[in-house]
Amino acid sequence: MGRIHIQLRDLPRSALLTDLRRLCIREQLLGVTDVAIDYHRFLPTGRAYLTLAHTEHLYKNLQALDKASVGSLPIRALSAPPPRSGHGQPDRTGTQRKVFTGNGPHGGISSRMKHVVIWGLPGKISEEAVENYLRDFRLDNVDGKNGAVKVDLAPNAFSLYSRYLVRPTSTAEAHRLVRQLHMSYYEPEQWGRRYQLRARVVY
Repeated sequence: MGRIHIQLRDLPRSALLTDLRRLCIREQLLGVTDVAIDYHRFLPTGRAYLTLAHTEHLYKNLQALDKASVGSLPIRALSAPPPRSGHGQPDRTGTQRKVFTGNGPHGGISSRMKHVVIWGLPGKISEEAVENYLRDFRLDNVDGKNGAVKVDLAPNAFSLYSRYLVRPTSTAEAHRLVRQLHMSYYEPEQWGRRYQLRARVVY
C-alpha cells in the first residue's frame, strides 16, 4: 500500500474534529476518508492523522496544507503513518481484564464522541465507586461488563490521582456529563478541594 496518511502537527490541544474537517474543506483537500485526533492516555497530543483514499492525493494535499492554520495557529503537515494504539489488549499480569491505554488515533477506541475521560479522581478509587459516583448519568459498558474502566499508568509510573474512561449512552449524554463534572470537586464534603475533576469527550 502506498502512503495514504498525513500527520498534522502543532495543533491547539483544544482542536476538535469539526475544526479539522473545516480545515479539509477550506484547503480543498482531496480524498480524505478519516480524520483522527492523536491521544496520549486520552488527552490530545497536538497531532492528528488524515487518511486518504488514494496515494496520488498525498502530494497535492501536502502542498495545500503548506501554510495552513487551525485556530489562527500555523500547523505542519507531513507524510507519516499513525502509531499503533494497543487498545483493548489483555493485561500482562494474566488477568482477563482489558487494558485501555488511550494512546493513538481516536485514543484507540471505535465509538466516536461517546466516550468521556475523567481525571483527578483519588488514586485508589475502584471502578464500582466511580460508577456509583456517576449514577445520575446514563452509561453503557465500556468493555462489555464495566461502566467505568481505569486508564492504566505507564510502567513504573506513580500518581496520587486516577483516570477513568466511561461511555455515556449518547453523544448528548457525553457532553452533559462533561459540562457537569469538568472543574468540579469529588465529594467536597469529605475531601474539600483535594480532588478537582477534569472531563472531556474523546473524539
